[in-house]
Amino acid sequence: MPEYCTAEDVRNRLTANGYLNVGDLDGDGSVDGDEVAASITSAIEWAGAEIDYALINHQPPYSLPVARASGNIFLRSRAIDCAAWQVTTNGGRDVPSSFQSAYERAVEMLEGIRDRGNEVPGLNNGTSIWNANGRDIFEIQSEAFT
Repeated sequence: MPEYCTAEDVRNRLTANGYLNVGDLDGDGSVDGDEVAASITSAIEWAGAEIDYALINHQPPYSLPVARASGNIFLRSRAIDCAAWQVTTNGGRDVPSSFQSAYERAVEMLEGIRDRGNEVPGLNNGTSIWNANGRDIFEIQSEAFT
């Protein structure tokens, strides 16, 4: 299954200098494929697992293959928040406050999905918010405007 975000998404969040700072594990001034796999990719996979946990424990559960393939901006943003935090804390580093705040907000939103039944914006899982009498709510709304 695809991940919710890419190494490029995390690089953009960290900025080029931040990415180099956390990704250049051998100190040679660049981030090569092995270093991406060792630090960035593992953080992305960890973030994906955190999101999957929230989605599968929602009632009713979201389909993980559908969620991962959706390209949902909300889920991608939460994955970037979590992955950026994970990679910046690697090795016991102090995380910048902006990354800490974004991570805490992402966790709060994921807990809302998992524990309180909050919906993922833009991702249909067949609940009453998205579906009325077996018809997509957007279909019903569009009929009202025609």
